[in-house]
Amino acid sequence: MNYLLTIDVGNTNTVFGLFYQDELKKSWRIVTKRDRTSDELGVYLNSFITSSGFDIKNVKSVIYSSVVPAFNPILDRMIQEYYHCIPIKVTYDMKLPLKYRYPRPFELGADRIVNAVAGISLYGKDLIIIDLGTATTFCLIRDNYYEGGVIAPGLKMSMEVLHNRTALLPLVEFSKPPSGILADSTVHSIQAGFFYGWVGLIKEIITELKNTFPYTQFKIIATGGLSGVIHQEIPHLFDIVDKDLTLKGLKIIYDYQ
Repeated sequence: MNYLLTIDVGNTNTVFGLFYQDELKKSWRIVTKRDRTSDELGVYLNSFITSSGFDIKNVKSVIYSSVVPAFNPILDRMIQEYYHCIPIKVTYDMKLPLKYRYPRPFELGADRIVNAVAGISLYGKDLIIIDLGTATTFCLIRDNYYEGGVIAPGLKMSMEVLHNRTALLPLVEFSKPPSGILADSTVHSIQAGFFYGWVGLIKEIITELKNTFPYTQFKIIATGGLSGVIHQEIPHLFDIVDKDLTLKGLKIIYDYQ
């Protein structure tokens, strides 16, 4: 039994996924700490894998995407020392089931490339992919070509900045407030501002992206931790919510090599 370990290194969190054949057996999430040692990372990951009932000796291959260059040497060292294999790192110029009309593909974050590959492989050739992560990113795929996209501030990051830069405003959970748009408390006011504000941001950017190609029917794919919260309240905003899109994309890219 051979497992594929997939790793998505983000600015805020690092997500690990363990695949057996085409099935994602389990995933884990830790905080991305740039000063973490390779041994710390290896011990953490091994404990996750073994406590979930898997044998680390069966991890035979590793692929990862990263938007934190300083973390890559730590990750490479950990993989080689603990799993005894050379990892595959996702780059824009590797063999992919994706083409570019984007003039500067080398500037794309690896996570956006992975999401695009997953999107076209699983859901079709004409897509708008929204990732609600540390940043809120939009990627437009048309006829299997990466055309371009949008980067907006991250939702959680914006909420934390508001709390940290004000004396009296608390840090609140992102959700649709029970009072609706006309809030009846400070907490509900913040929730209303962020919930309706981000829904409005997403709607407007989707509209403008669609307007760039008015004769193309785009499917809207959302991923990231808070996409499910929005989808639950505004179900018509996204066609599909796939919280494991990036891990699935890493598996697809591995199989494509």
